[in-house]
Amino acid sequence: MFDSLSERDARGVALLKRAALVFVACCAATALLSGYRAWVQVRGLELRVDDAALRGGSVVRTSVVCSGRTTVDVRLELIQGGRAETLALQRVPGNEWAAIDPRPRAASQAFAVSPETLARFQAGAALLRATATGRPQLTRLPPPTVRETPVEIRRE
Repeated sequence: MFDSLSERDARGVALLKRAALVFVACCAATALLSGYRAWVQVRGLELRVDDAALRGGSVVRTSVVCSGRTTVDVRLELIQGGRAETLALQRVPGNEWAAIDPRPRAASQAFAVSPETLARFQAGAALLRATATGRPQLTRLPPPTVRETPVEIRRE
């Protein structure tokens, strides 16, 4: 009457069940990590200028680190008063197997400001802005990551 009602699985079936459980656990961990990478697409953005005085030939550098889950666009702008001009655009592609590839993507660019570009602005204070924008993931477009640096436009 009090005998065990459960039967033990055959050795092969027990191993198959354990292997399936390990596989499901690995898939769940990958899905959690992938979800975080979809939520936080831009991990870091840097904007560097050689000198606070912007002249013809001055080099402006941006570097970005992305999650690799999707494509990220980096826009470099020069702003003065009501005038804004896009200096450079960069597209950082996501990984080929983005949902399961956790490697981050990094990219950088260097832009030499031409005298012709500076001629369209007045001498004086201005602002350099780098903006990194991801793509919609999980029905959410993350806010852009923005870095700004004040500069002074000088003519020579």
